[in-house]
Amino acid sequence: MSKYISFFLIFMIIKTNAQINKQQLIDNWALVKSSMLDGSRDLSSYSGRASIWKLSDHRICEYVDPIFEERKTCYDIKIENKNIRISPKTFYEIEKLSTDTLVIIERIDGITGNDKIKKKWLVRTSKLQNEYLSTLKNDSIVEASYYFTPSLKKNIFSDFLERSMTDNGRSLSLSGNIIIHPKKQKINFQSESTDQSKKNLENIEFLKSIVEKSYPSWNLAGFEKYDQIIIPYHIETKIGDDSSQASSMKFSFFKNDRKDLDKYPNRAIVKIKDKMLAAEAYNKAMEALDKKKLDKAIELFNKAFDLNNTNVDALYNAASISLDKKDMPTACTALKKLKDFEQVEGTKLFNELCSKN
Repeated sequence: MSKYISFFLIFMIIKTNAQINKQQLIDNWALVKSSMLDGSRDLSSYSGRASIWKLSDHRICEYVDPIFEERKTCYDIKIENKNIRISPKTFYEIEKLSTDTLVIIERIDGITGNDKIKKKWLVRTSKLQNEYLSTLKNDSIVEASYYFTPSLKKNIFSDFLERSMTDNGRSLSLSGNIIIHPKKQKINFQSESTDQSKKNLENIEFLKSIVEKSYPSWNLAGFEKYDQIIIPYHIETKIGDDSSQASSMKFSFFKNDRKDLDKYPNRAIVKIKDKMLAAEAYNKAMEALDKKKLDKAIELFNKAFDLNNTNVDALYNAASISLDKKDMPTACTALKKLKDFEQVEGTKLFNELCSKN
């Protein structure tokens, strides 16, 4: 009888360990780091950006900008065992869940290479907020930070962008502070600009009028007790010169807030010039490879990478073909790029084959 009881207890322990605490998981999390499973640098477009993940029992929403609530991507989810499933073919495997930390691995059917699988580290936003608040010396005035800021319930800047687009192609670069007064229910807009032309000053005045009328559009939950909330900003508008160039408005908030982005001052910058042309070059390279036109294939693989730096497969292919040809200079050029972009296998091969050459 005791044997059966022991087996039952072991079964229960295993089953318990396979589960995760849903209540501990359901919260707001800040994405603070992303890499590939083998340790390679994540070269995807948003890998260098922080984001906020809001998890509920049945839904996950990722906010890529803490100011704009509408800039989000949401999925219906199912939490099962130690997985967060977001589609029939995609789920997040929970590697670690502690009081303040969540580590997940993105699993997609058909993708097995460790240099293709993403690993993400998240920290509970309440922890980051508490750490920030503990540094404040003034209880009535607070400078917003990435993880502790009011947010806009709707985009208030569309009229300004439309006005800019019709302003004879004039672009604008502007820095300053948005100062919210919750108790007075008003907003002040402070700005600095090197362009003091009449037209530019008119545009700034128009933007000021929009911001200072926007108080009802701000979500100030948790900020009601403050006399002032200061939000540093930098705004740039780029107006297209013709129909082929789109107009855009870029916002940068809290530019000095995320010190972790300064850890790699010499890190290679990921550039994506044209994804479609990069894919076209890659496909042509594969065709050239099938036809044994090796030099042409190498040329096209390198072109594919230059057009889209996230396509490291193109570099690996260029290096592999060059090594087969015993063309070490060309191979090492490709491997050096892989090393510069912090790809583990490419770095290993460069150190073994090229570092002494």
